[in-house]
Amino acid sequence: MQVILNGLIYGAAIATLALAFQLVYLPTRILFLGIAALYSLAPYIFLAAQTSGIPDWCAALLSLTSVGVIAALFDRFNHAPLARSGASDAAQMISSLGLYIVVSQGIAIVWGNAPMRLIGNSGKTWRLDSLTLQAAQFEMFLYCSLGLTLILIFLRSSRIGLRLRALADNPNEFHRLGYNASSYRTMIFVLSGVIASISALTTARDIGFAPHSGLQALLPAVVAVIIGGRFSFVGCVIGGFFVGVLQTQVVWQFSARWQEAAVFFVLAVFLLLRPAGLFGHEVRTDTSR
Repeated sequence: MQVILNGLIYGAAIATLALAFQLVYLPTRILFLGIAALYSLAPYIFLAAQTSGIPDWCAALLSLTSVGVIAALFDRFNHAPLARSGASDAAQMISSLGLYIVVSQGIAIVWGNAPMRLIGNSGKTWRLDSLTLQAAQFEMFLYCSLGLTLILIFLRSSRIGLRLRALADNPNEFHRLGYNASSYRTMIFVLSGVIASISALTTARDIGFAPHSGLQALLPAVVAVIIGGRFSFVGCVIGGFFVGVLQTQVVWQFSARWQEAAVFFVLAVFLLLRPAGLFGHEVRTDTSR
């Protein structure tokens, strides 16, 4: 049970980052690797605010807001101009990877390459029979699960969420109906940055963070998106929990050295046997994109 509990906890963080990635991918078809830069940056903004004497809740709010604004700037000055010029998906992906490299190197210059951990009450531990739960793990599961739930309800039930889903389904028809696709794109990038920051901050309290930790965290999230279904918001969340449980099971049964190999082996199996993912479906190719 302890292994499954740990898997669900870390799966919540993976699912949160997967949903952040999916929020950008579905409406734009951009493989937003730049989200790894936002993930890396969020804990450092929190740390700078915390060391300045700002209360933790205010530092967290500042981090979420700052990363959301930076995500919008990524779209405004990089992805949106490339889209208007007709750049290919590969060009978008490479430019997004370039954003990650620039930001991560900038972090290393300012704060150094040494791993860090956010100060908190991570030393507190609760025990229930054979189960052990650290405060940092509880915070990770609580805040990531809360963020996932609120975003999924927002996408499903609100008018703006319905429009965001419509933009994801058919951007051209969305534009023809008279909606300002650019403003909704900005909203999507901001939401993506905020959600990624939740995953980053909660993980940073537990296992720490480093300038280049973003890409390492993003890879399992992308696998979760593919396993869950590339065209499903709920699917990527389920895929995130699945990947989290799989990783902890592999670490417990074998070694931490095998967890990445096991994840990508399962990914290969899905690509061969069920490329649409658990909640995926075949979609009509829209040649007018």
